Amino acid sequence: MENKKSYTEMMKASAMTRKKSTEKSVLEIYIDMVLNESILKTRKTKLLKDIDAALDNKNKSLFMELTNELNQLNLSYG
Repeated sequence: MENKKSYTEMMKASAMTRKKSTEKSVLEIYIDMVLNESILKTRKTKLLKDIDAALDNKNKSLFMELTNELNQLNLSYG
């Protein structure tokens, strides 16, 4: 005798599969957000240190370049 699933059983299985894939994509989105936040903070910290070094060395052109980059970063990502 063949073991056929009813329509209801197939729909339940399909819903469970979709739920798992949705949970996975939400988790992936969360991981991407955490990684991007970490990269952004690291980049800002490095820029601030480089700006301080440019001020210490009285390097106006480097200071202007780095502050413009920091401003663009803040405008793009907040």
